[in-house]
Amino acid sequence: QKEQEKRKKEDDIRQWANEGITLFSEIMRQRTKNINELASNVIKNLVNFLEANQGGVFLYNDSKKDDIHLELVASYAYNLERKKHKKIYLGEGLVGTCAVEKAPIYMTDIPNDYISITSGLGGANPTSILIVPLKVEEQILGVIEIASFKKFEKHQIEFTEKVSETIASTLSIAKINQRTEELLAQSQQQAEEMAAQEEEMRQNLEELMATQEESLRKETEMQ
Repeated sequence: QKEQEKRKKEDDIRQWANEGITLFSEIMRQRTKNINELASNVIKNLVNFLEANQGGVFLYNDSKKDDIHLELVASYAYNLERKKHKKIYLGEGLVGTCAVEKAPIYMTDIPNDYISITSGLGGANPTSILIVPLKVEEQILGVIEIASFKKFEKHQIEFTEKVSETIASTLSIAKINQRTEELLAQSQQQAEEMAAQEEEMRQNLEELMATQEESLRKETEMQ
């Protein structure tokens, strides 16, 4: 009977994981040009699937070489206080540490001032926090943070680590596509500005030639 119960539990976990993989494969297949929308969809579904309470996606931002940081691009059920900390530097706090070490962090002893889960009944500290790096071939792309009133089971942690690889890969492609579109739009705008400048120069040249012709005509008349 114990063996049967053990097998049933293993089968249930396997089925649960397969359902999760199917769910997130479907989310990743959705064509979206906005990386924030994709990240928001991911964190909302991940928090609900893990039966957790809140979470956030921090993406690596190196647009300014003198201000490289992790930026909160999507969150689910974060309170206003947590949303204020949109910028986290590498090595700063648990999220920054996870990005530097490129390894998951699981904590059940949460500092009182770290994070609070707010509901209609007020706020309370979570029981556990799971922070997982988003990386593609050891290159850090971002970090996912999930907080829960319940302790995460081993299979939940393993699933989150596994699905984070797919999430990271998709977000990386979305980031490249978004950057390519921005560059194309920028290039098109520059081309339009150059065309406008050329047209202005052409008009100025025509006016100059007309002025020269008029001066020449008057000079001829005077002669």
